[in-house]
Amino acid sequence: MSIIAGKVELTLTYGQPGGLGRTAEPKIYSVLMQPMHSCYSVTVTPLEIGVALLKPPGLSHVRVKLSDGTVIEGAVRSVHHNYFELVRTSD
Repeated sequence: MSIIAGKVELTLTYGQPGGLGRTAEPKIYSVLMQPMHSCYSVTVTPLEIGVALLKPPGLSHVRVKLSDGTVIEGAVRSVHHNYFELVRTSD
């Protein structure tokens, strides 16, 4: 898969999915997603998203819905400002 750039729908889950965490309402963001060996490297704009990504109890899971309807979701391995690494759990 090649680099994905453009507007996508992101659903952010904090804490454990289905547990004591919380899930934010899906929102449209501009992203740059690059598949890596074991994850996706994801950069999100606007930069203000960094505040949302760093909220407690910590971003743990992300669901990405591409403009063509494809869904990519998985666990979050690392978060830095407006960047995170997504370990895919679905096809």
